[in-house]
Amino acid sequence: MVFDTYHIIYLLANFFLIFVVHRFMRAFFEHRKYKRILGILAYFFYFIMTTLVYLLIDIPLITLITNLITMFIISLTYEASIQKRIICVVYMYLFMAAAEIIAAAMTGYINFSVFSQGEFRDTFGLIASRIVAYCETLLLENIKLTRKGRNISWISWLASIVIPISTLILEVIIANQTNLTKVEAVGSVSLLFAVNIIAFYLYDSLAENYIKKSKLALLQKENELYSRQCEIMQSSTEDLQAFRHDMSNQLIILNHLLEEGKDEEARRQLDQLSHFIKGKVIYSTSGNTIIDGLVNYKLQSVASENIKVETEIVVPEQLNIDIADFITLLGNLLDNALEALKKVDREQRILTIKIVFSQERLIGRITNTYCGEIHQKDDKILTSKKEKQKHGYGLSNVEKIIKKYNGYMEIDYANWEFRVDFIIYLPQKN
Repeated sequence: MVFDTYHIIYLLANFFLIFVVHRFMRAFFEHRKYKRILGILAYFFYFIMTTLVYLLIDIPLITLITNLITMFIISLTYEASIQKRIICVVYMYLFMAAAEIIAAAMTGYINFSVFSQGEFRDTFGLIASRIVAYCETLLLENIKLTRKGRNISWISWLASIVIPISTLILEVIIANQTNLTKVEAVGSVSLLFAVNIIAFYLYDSLAENYIKKSKLALLQKENELYSRQCEIMQSSTEDLQAFRHDMSNQLIILNHLLEEGKDEEARRQLDQLSHFIKGKVIYSTSGNTIIDGLVNYKLQSVASENIKVETEIVVPEQLNIDIADFITLLGNLLDNALEALKKVDREQRILTIKIVFSQERLIGRITNTYCGEIHQKDDKILTSKKEKQKHGYGLSNVEKIIKKYNGYMEIDYANWEFRVDFIIYLPQKN
């Protein structure tokens, strides 16, 4: 066997294939359950075995068996059932076979025997099969993230296709410009694979940093809600302690005023006593920090707005829902209700909040009185604010969250009462 330029490029392509397989495995299995050291050894074993079989034997059937066995060994480094590992390996090979078929169609080589030694030596076809397989795995990753609720931008979808294909086209242009030397050919192919790996490594790094920043911002929001909840509870506790401390003195004075027939002064004393009793109200005491903090924070000024509030919140301390999603859901509904109530006559301002968790379902109802006309277009409630281009996203964002959890939302407005009912499904964590 003569070790020529094609064989060097094959080694590079086979090394690149490791990244293709790794990204596919990452899309199929949970990356946090990956055994890193064993994984590196398994991928290295995959590279050695598939390379040796190709260079020494190069019979398609044996190559197929070797690929299936070594990919299954790689799957053993992830925590999963045997059935899921087998399905993963089969799907992976089907993806690779599809890429090979596309490359064969591009080069015109379709006649081969699975039992005899291969004669395929087209460098472009070899590179193309690897790039197409890589493109497939990138799209598969995007599909997985989309199904998990991640919002993948159209630029990311486009980049998953354009970057690999563009580098492949550039390689064709370079190869056809002139007769490349062995070093130039190997160098251009190395650069082709390196650009693809680095480009998506940088993208992954940026995406990971964005997620970390989002989680940090979410943690800060959670801490802020918790802090607000503590402040409200502490303030209410202090008011209650002050009330108890002054109660006996207040009653003594009130009794003395009544005995002396000073009814007007007694009435004023009762008004002061009523002010003590009201204090700062805690509207939610479910034990769930996020819900309690958010509800109590949003409603801390309703007393001054003369809004009558009724709450029924019965939920566990922990819910299997992304905190950002729940803040978006409940925060928007409360903001919309409070905004609408400001336009209602002070004597008719009523807000009702009901949130109950039952049978892995979070069931909610937010009801508020309103005045004015409800504007609707294509089954969508339109904002009544003047700067419409800057507003009107509240209910739309709520709908997105509810759809993410396969839930249901219903809006009704009759008899000057605006009601939003929602149900989202929150199965318990395994």
